[in-house]
Amino acid sequence: MSVSSARRRLSHNDCHLRRQASLIRPLPSVTASVPARPHSVVRARTDVAALAALPVAAALFVVAYDGGGYALTSRASFGVALWWLLFLLLAFGLVRFSALSRPALAVGASLALLAALTLASTAWAPSAETALVEFNRVTLYLGTFLLVILLRPLIRAAAWLDGIALAISAVCAVALVSRFFPGTFGLRRLPEILPSSLNRLSFPVDYWNGLGILAGLAAAPLLRLAVNAASPVVRGLALVPIPALAATVMLTSSRGGILAAVAAVVVFMALTRRRWPGFGAVVVAGAGSLAAIAVLLRRDELVSGPLGDPAVPGQGRSAAVLIALACVACGLVYGAAVSMMPTGLRPPRALGWALTAAAVVATVVGAIAADPVTRFDEFKSAPDVALLRDPDFIRLHLVSGNGNGRWQIWSSAVDAFQHEPLHGIGAGSFERWWAAHGSLAMFVRDAHSLYLEMLAELGLPGLLLIGTVLLVGIVAGIRRALLGGDHDCAAAATAVVVAFAFAAGVDWMWELTIVSLVAVIALALATGRTTEPSRPPAYRGALAVTAVIAAIALAAVAGQGIALLTTVNVEDSRDAVVRGDLVAALRAADAASRIQPWAASPYAQRALVEEQALAFRRARGSIERAIDRDDTDWRLWLIRARIETELGKADAARRSLLRAAALNPRSPLFSDLPPAGQE
Repeated sequence: MSVSSARRRLSHNDCHLRRQASLIRPLPSVTASVPARPHSVVRARTDVAALAALPVAAALFVVAYDGGGYALTSRASFGVALWWLLFLLLAFGLVRFSALSRPALAVGASLALLAALTLASTAWAPSAETALVEFNRVTLYLGTFLLVILLRPLIRAAAWLDGIALAISAVCAVALVSRFFPGTFGLRRLPEILPSSLNRLSFPVDYWNGLGILAGLAAAPLLRLAVNAASPVVRGLALVPIPALAATVMLTSSRGGILAAVAAVVVFMALTRRRWPGFGAVVVAGAGSLAAIAVLLRRDELVSGPLGDPAVPGQGRSAAVLIALACVACGLVYGAAVSMMPTGLRPPRALGWALTAAAVVATVVGAIAADPVTRFDEFKSAPDVALLRDPDFIRLHLVSGNGNGRWQIWSSAVDAFQHEPLHGIGAGSFERWWAAHGSLAMFVRDAHSLYLEMLAELGLPGLLLIGTVLLVGIVAGIRRALLGGDHDCAAAATAVVVAFAFAAGVDWMWELTIVSLVAVIALALATGRTTEPSRPPAYRGALAVTAVIAAIALAAVAGQGIALLTTVNVEDSRDAVVRGDLVAALRAADAASRIQPWAASPYAQRALVEEQALAFRRARGSIERAIDRDDTDWRLWLIRARIETELGKADAARRSLLRAAALNPRSPLFSDLPPAGQE
């Protein structure tokens, strides 16, 4: 084809295209109004998604206020409600199961395998009852993970994170009110059970370190809102709670809370793409936090007690006003700075590198100045009783390196693992191991480290499974923050998971339901899909998988319900004894034994009721049935010794008493008995 003919052909095509364009030119007047409706629909959906933060916050606040969900009745009630909700959502088609991302599948499968391993350990654990309790704990976290994954396409990650931030902020506000205005909330039994906890802020979670760590987990979600919200007002409001969170951590004297907060802030700042706004938020929040702490440092009685001192109410009122002012100032300063900051302003990259280098140098210098070798030796030493009695304990404990017996507890967990390295000593059995083999005369239920407890109770498989859950979540969150679309949400979720991973390594946060629920929600946000697939699931087994999950939900409801009803009946029996209604007490204990016939606690309760009724022979039969189901609980042998004494069987009572002493040799109850083999 010649050049001239090619030009004619192009000219002809151009004329044809112009003619076609002229035919459709009037259409813009018709289509111009079309985008208005989708925009309004999208905005409405966004507003609905933002409102979803409220029920998330409400649910978490209820669990936190109920003692952090630590009690079995609290945790199991929440578990029944959660799994039942999950079943209804699937059964009525309100949510549908779609193909999981690989990280979410790995985390979900690992949690499911951990639950299965925990249930299997009922075959070798000293108590099938306590193993079932741990199984229900894992299924609660598995159900939470699945629920967030299923709702994730409908509820934005930002709404989940805002709900977490709102709930924790409300919990800390309640905690501070309980300290600043004594008598506002009813007292709980914790100070009666553990008098040393009286001056450390723990309400409403009922564990000071748990409250401090929970406050630390809120740092990343609040920073995300502070750097990512569209409105300067909202961004300023995001920093308002932070001085109150710092005051909460101060009053709990929780070093774990400080660790969690620092880890969350560092990880978020490392992953966010809005580092300069984040840096500004951290500086303003840090100044407000220091101001709140300075307010507390000037009020000795309010911080360290005695809380009955006449000066406490006045100090509490003034501290409340000043810390509230610090919170408001934080929000106003940051909100004003954001509104006045020119858009698109980017400081030189060299300044960023200089600040990073300064932070690293400061960290290294601080670590060297802290003398880590001496600190480690102090950590390994036995609990410092003198420190517990010091009037300035709250402040001294924050800078102390003493581990409060953690080194000895961790060493005992390692010993338990070496005793049964393949499958462990059984879920929920560390309390019995410590009582028999521990090195300190103190009551310990948990290993104060999630990883060492899994290693002790479920062996290497347990450690590998919980390690997979956390590592996969952290790696997936980092990848999403760096490469994905929802960067800052992924950064905040990953920061929460990392902070929890640190905190769970040094304390029993796995058992404090509210803290683990926050971490599991963050895990689901870090690993789940960000949007719902536009098409139905691409594989044929989607309906079958949905049916299987629904069946698992029903089975989980049954498992949670069995433990819940058993505990409720045992507690009803105890309450009936207090009222003097022994008939009702026996009836409730019998109901508990029918619900969970393999459990020891219903038969032990029946024995106590029969002992109260002076039916000693029947009481002995009941306590023997309890021991048949759990022969490693020293308390059951002690009850048996007392009943045998009342029956006049002195030799049998002595043998039972020696057995109890052998299972808990460091208890002061048995200090007058001769050592084993010398009786």
